Parts: sequence; structure tokens; C-alpha cells
Amino acid sequence: MSAQAGRSPSTVGQFLSGARRDGPVVGVVDEDRCPALPDDVRLRHVDGRAMPSISSLLDEFARAWGFPDHFGHNRDAFDDCMRDLDADAPTDGPPLTAVVTVVDHAESLLRREPDELRWFADSLSFYRDHYRDRREPLPFAVILLTPAALTSWVTERWRDAGAAVAEMTPDPSTPDADDTED
Repeated sequence: MSAQAGRSPSTVGQFLSGARRDGPVVGVVDEDRCPALPDDVRLRHVDGRAMPSISSLLDEFARAWGFPDHFGHNRDAFDDCMRDLDADAPTDGPPLTAVVTVVDHAESLLRREPDELRWFADSLSFYRDHYRDRREPLPFAVILLTPAALTSWVTERWRDAGAAVAEMTPDPSTPDADDTED
């Protein structure tokens, strides 16, 4: 959230806690300051450069999340698959605490079809509500990574598409992503 809006940046914990309720489903952060996520988060990465259109967005999410072979590569099929991301969660060990997609190079997302961002933003809120309204609520969120010089532009682009957007910062108790080893 921008300083102009009078809000301070959210830690990943605050962001996911808000996503469990009615908070922003989208968070934006400088790609060099990506917050560390807990191990019990179901996490996938997609590349904004690989998603200039809706068709390629569907393909990239299908690849990252392992959609079934019968995925129809259309919006309705996408909705079905996105609401089933926790279906094959391991039953041994601690339960999942969130479902998160990180979009690397978010400034390039839907660059050939910018008017489609409104549909995508609305869809993300729909998925957040689906996971929130389950018997055992689960935060659903998308983290947009972009160069520091573009975070304001990406934030405004998403807000113009109707999305509530959280400006994110690393949790003070966790190292920055670039301080950890792969």
C-alpha cells in the first residue's frame, strides 16, 4: 500500500492474515526484497514474461500448479483448477497454512492484453473468497515481484484494474530471500 494512502507496508504474515479474511489478495514487493515464506505454504512461481496474454497465463499457471491433463485451457476450467490447488496436499505433517503464487517479472504480466487484468484481478478475489469460506479457511494470495523502480507502476496498474493491493516488506524476524541459500 502506498505511502500516499497512509498505510505502512505489510509483512508476509500480515498480508497472509488479511488474505484469510477480506484483505488484499495481491501483494507487490521489490524483487530484491521478496519476503521469506513459511515451509507450510503451498508455493508456486510463474513468470510474468511468459504471460503476455490470457492464453499464455492459463498455460503458465497450468504448468506451475500441475493442472490435470483434462484442463480445458479456458476461463471456466481455470476457475475450477484454481479452486482445487490444495486437493493433493500431503496429509502427513502439518497442515497447509496458505496457497501462494509468486509472479516474477510482474510488470510484464498481460502486456499484450492489458484490459484483461481486470478479469484476472477479479478472479483472484473470487479464489481468495473460495478458500476463505471453506470449513477450514486457508489464505490464498498472489505476490507480484518487480524491480524497485516499477513497484509503484505495478501497484497502480493493479489498483486501476480494481484490485486491493498490499505493499509488502520482509518480516523483521526472517531473512530477505536474497540472504538465503537455495
